[in-house]
Amino acid sequence: MQRFVVVGLGHFGGWAARALYAAGHDVIAIERDAQLVDRFKTEVSAAVLGDATDRAVLDQVGARGADVAIVSTGEDLATSILATLALRDLGVKDIYVKVGSPEAARALEAFGVRETIFPEREVADRLAHRITSRTVLDYVPLAPGFSLQEVAIPDGWLGRTLRDLALPANHGIQVVALRDMLAGKIEVVPDPDRPLRDSDVAIVAGPDDAIRTMLVQVRSEG
Repeated sequence: MQRFVVVGLGHFGGWAARALYAAGHDVIAIERDAQLVDRFKTEVSAAVLGDATDRAVLDQVGARGADVAIVSTGEDLATSILATLALRDLGVKDIYVKVGSPEAARALEAFGVRETIFPEREVADRLAHRITSRTVLDYVPLAPGFSLQEVAIPDGWLGRTLRDLALPANHGIQVVALRDMLAGKIEVVPDPDRPLRDSDVAIVAGPDDAIRTMLVQVRSEG
């Protein structure tokens, strides 16, 4: 079980706190709005009314040495920065911060946070990839220019094996899992010699350009 500190119980912070607590982790949530604190009292390990930019307050509620912190203070960049600094002073190394703009992301990254999260942009990117491709079922960015994508098995792959397709050598991408939609099972590190079926969905990882080019090529061949 890990100990998490969640700063801010708005939409993003609230959902993150609930999910972590439901997964069995120790979750300390800090919020300035008394109504939100009261609402989350039974949804986390401890919901505290306080100012997360104050290092003494964070220390008092048990933030020192926490495994991970999530800072979600809306559009208030100054509060996000001050809370991040206070958490770092208390020895919290892994800090994730929700931001509202690319400029805010650059500002927070200068303070050595583990990751800045821009939910609106990430959701928009995933939606754009899904609605502009008949093959891509889901899209998860991994790093600039790289992603994990869930794709329907193209007709040209049916009956062939991953070893036969040689995707790493031919396209620079890797199938990391196969999901059988009929059986409801997922095969992580799939058997390279199993023929692909029309009920399979492939989860592939690699450069966005390489995945896009491969899918276009497969469709044109079909």
